Amino acid sequence: MEAKVNHLQRCLDGIYKVIRNANDILCGISQPSVCSEVLQSPQGVAYISGVNEVYKVAKRVEGGMKELSIDNEKLHNCLRDIELIWNNLQAFLSLSPSVLQMLSSELTPDCSAVTDSANGQNETCGVCLLRTANELNGKVNSVLYNSCHYHASCANFWLNCVDSNLPGLIAAEGRSQALDQASLAVPANELHGHQL
Repeated sequence: MEAKVNHLQRCLDGIYKVIRNANDILCGISQPSVCSEVLQSPQGVAYISGVNEVYKVAKRVEGGMKELSIDNEKLHNCLRDIELIWNNLQAFLSLSPSVLQMLSSELTPDCSAVTDSANGQNETCGVCLLRTANELNGKVNSVLYNSCHYHASCANFWLNCVDSNLPGLIAAEGRSQALDQASLAVPANELHGHQL
């Protein structure tokens, strides 16, 4: 359990940093009209959409914690801090209603319970510890590497913001314990065929 808590702590710390950085950038823009122009530019929309994806990882982590009954005060405090900084960021996004509307329509991550698939394989994300066997608009949204499943956005976040090796924790308590990180680490340059 301690390995899972440490893993989730690293993940949540990285999420907080990404959202705080976005918040700091927008705080640095002194004119609301300039902030609105930045948010409505193609680059601004892409940036905020990426930050939104990171926030969805936080919501998945929260769901994974609930499903696995991980009750840790430090993790709960991190989640609270993420919610506070996200709410602050949304105040800036209100300067651009079209961007805010786009993000709210995307903000429902699948927090499905951790279960085994019909063929008996555990399809639990190695980052957020939630089930990955889901399809989004007919598109599979997961990556399989070294017998470990990941939501594409969770793997993308982990590789770009936390560590260059994907974690290999398996959530199903009945079959696994924290696995040796070195044996399951996935170098970022070995994920062929998946845009992360």
